[in-house]
Amino acid sequence: MKTDGPKVIGPGQGRIGRLRGMGVRFMVSGDESGGGFALVEHPMPPRALGAPLHRHSREDEYSFVLEGRIGARLGD
Repeated sequence: MKTDGPKVIGPGQGRIGRLRGMGVRFMVSGDESGGGFALVEHPMPPRALGAPLHRHSREDEYSFVLEGRIGARLGD
């Protein structure tokens, strides 16, 4: 369902729900981008575990921290 032209998402827009116990807002889906990209927001409280240890074999993952700090484990 890829669309032509830019997509503008405002505050509170997008599909909102829960994913593995944390908040999630789906802003751009893989279907909308042709399968190469997805944009998801995860609002998290302090000291929360964002995701269990996992690997991505088909895509890269980028995290943008808008407020506070976040830690990540990369590789072994």
